[in-house]
Amino acid sequence: MDVEMTKREMEEQIRKKREQMIEIAKQHGFTNEKTLKSSQELDNLLNKYQRFFRSPKIREYPTASFSINDFPDLPSLSA
Repeated sequence: MDVEMTKREMEEQIRKKREQMIEIAKQHGFTNEKTLKSSQELDNLLNKYQRFFRSPKIREYPTASFSINDFPDLPSLSA
């Protein structure tokens, strides 16, 4: 899959959905259920686009583990 082509396709989908949402809002109002549904669909496309093309990618950081037995000099917590 060509990433640049996918990017352009997604940008075109976003552009079309935005235009569609604006037209729906003009016809039905900004708080109409149809407008809100279209807005949510646009949000989903934008979120998908951001996740796919985010730069830099979120890195996974190594985790550390330890045991209380690794610290023999600590005072006991028991009464």
